[in-house]
Amino acid sequence: MQRIPGTLEKYEEELVKRTGCTLLEIAEDAAQTSANIKAILKQTKAAVVPITSGGGVIVGFSQAVAAILNHVGIRTIKIKEVDIAGIAEAYDQGADLVFVADDRKFVAINTHTMHAVDNATSTAKAYVAALDKMAKGLKERPVLVIGIGHVGSAAISNLILREAKPMAVDVDRLKLRALSERFGRKVVVFSTLAEAVGHTNLIINAAPARDIIKADMIKENTLISAPAIPLGLTRAALRRIRRNLIHDPLQLGVAAMAVEACAN
Repeated sequence: MQRIPGTLEKYEEELVKRTGCTLLEIAEDAAQTSANIKAILKQTKAAVVPITSGGGVIVGFSQAVAAILNHVGIRTIKIKEVDIAGIAEAYDQGADLVFVADDRKFVAINTHTMHAVDNATSTAKAYVAALDKMAKGLKERPVLVIGIGHVGSAAISNLILREAKPMAVDVDRLKLRALSERFGRKVVVFSTLAEAVGHTNLIINAAPARDIIKADMIKENTLISAPAIPLGLTRAALRRIRRNLIHDPLQLGVAAMAVEACAN
């Protein structure tokens, strides 16, 4: 987290090399908005309020979120207080957006529309959009989603909207059953990752587990968009995937939250 503010320019350069798009362009695509986002962001003030409940404040988190918002064109307000006092301060200072996170949820609240944007959903949309750009289109193409939690489920919904052919795998059979009941034949379900990866070269890894993607699962043309933390690739798999990988701790999700919160 603490490294993010000083590395955003380099991050952007690498993102453009891999996807052909800037962070803001991917966030716009994720939000599927036709609004003049650059102009809206330029007029937007945001506050990032530290929350001390539960596990407490993550060192560098608020500063990293503020740096990402500044990078995409939003002016951030410095907040001295925390928790409820911090939220009140954000309103008093005229914040258009308020970003808050605790152990369970990370949201951006538009103080005008009272619309709350969830990080898990925005992150899913952003990583689908990034894979779409990297793959030069997902329509009618099979895409494997690993892990059917909040992010994975949202990714599948977004893949369906983009007319891709989502596939899913998870260690929790109940989640897979619920997924099949919800989407029917729109999603192909696999019981093992080893079997699933043989059916596509396009992967969204949303499973927060270490070393589940092995080197022998990586083809020459495999593309991976990975919102999961930890990343989930073995060291050998990382060496093999090289530049065909999109992964970051906050940047895509926060940018997508900001754009969606401003557009709605």
